[in-house]
Amino acid sequence: MDNKARSLKMDIDTVLNNYDYDFSKVEITSLGNGHINNTYKLTTPDFEFVLQQINHDIFPKTVELSCNAQKINLHLLAQKNSGNYPLRVPSQVLSKTGETCIKIGANYWRLMEFISGSYTLDEVESVQQAALVATAFAQFSCALSDFPANDIAVIIEDFHDISFRMNQLKEAVENNHQDRLAGCQALVKFCFDQQSFIEHVVNISKKLPLHVTHNDTKINNLLFTTGDKPCAVIDLDTCMPGLLMHDFGDMVRTCCSNLAEDDTSTDKMILKLDIFEALIQNYQNAFGDKMTALEKESLIVGAKLLPFIIGTRFLTDHLNGDNYFQVSRENHNLDRAISQVQLFTLVCEAEPELVKLAQ
Repeated sequence: MDNKARSLKMDIDTVLNNYDYDFSKVEITSLGNGHINNTYKLTTPDFEFVLQQINHDIFPKTVELSCNAQKINLHLLAQKNSGNYPLRVPSQVLSKTGETCIKIGANYWRLMEFISGSYTLDEVESVQQAALVATAFAQFSCALSDFPANDIAVIIEDFHDISFRMNQLKEAVENNHQDRLAGCQALVKFCFDQQSFIEHVVNISKKLPLHVTHNDTKINNLLFTTGDKPCAVIDLDTCMPGLLMHDFGDMVRTCCSNLAEDDTSTDKMILKLDIFEALIQNYQNAFGDKMTALEKESLIVGAKLLPFIIGTRFLTDHLNGDNYFQVSRENHNLDRAISQVQLFTLVCEAEPELVKLAQ
């Protein structure tokens, strides 16, 4: 065991001393392929848990994050016990002193229930899967529709605020610290030319009701059981007050392109209309009358907004020197930005068809 592994083992042992379980015989294995938190599966003769080291650089409001998850879980559990929520609610395990997370040195840790036999999937491969994904995330937000959204903390300020993101891009362009502007001037101009769309987003956002939204509605933030059926929504780190169009738009962004987020062959990108139809029909159906007419209208706005906003964030990070998103090659963030802006363009071009599919 090298020094890094030995130090990690000591930290985990210290963390586990804070819980009322016997961890004298525990097997520790890495879990998942996330790029932000470090996650481990703990197996004892009697129990299975998930232990997570929360990245406090990305999530400086670490205690608020775990408290948010606790409030959400308790509400979902009450809804489940009343027959209003069909999915499992993986619980956070409170420490001996009732805390939702433990601080060891500079790091924060939390212990959570592991659902035996569950697994994750990395991409939507069929219309049927898309329908299940949309239904599960809609059931999650629908069960929280009577939870006061402002009762949970904002974990990342201005996360989906398009005006804030455009100001970040403007500042990156003006500073041009890495002298990269010349290589992406056309893309920058395209983003700033979308002013009428940006103004529409700002105006409709003011009229929409706040919900507790997940804000990371990728298929790999669902747990599945035998038969590829969703059994739980996981990764509540970015749950905050938000708009339904944000969650729906992120599903479209991550499910409806035929290419990976950083694929450079953007001329071959297509928008999978059958997947879009499954997403929007099942998302709306799962909400029923708990979604207003304006919220239904906003879903297609969200389908355009999320590729655009993440595209501008990738572009901003490229100009600033790749400080936020992990990169593995030269111009990685620029490639991502080009891909997302191309997806935005395809959604805009297909909007008349998308409106028909939503009805």
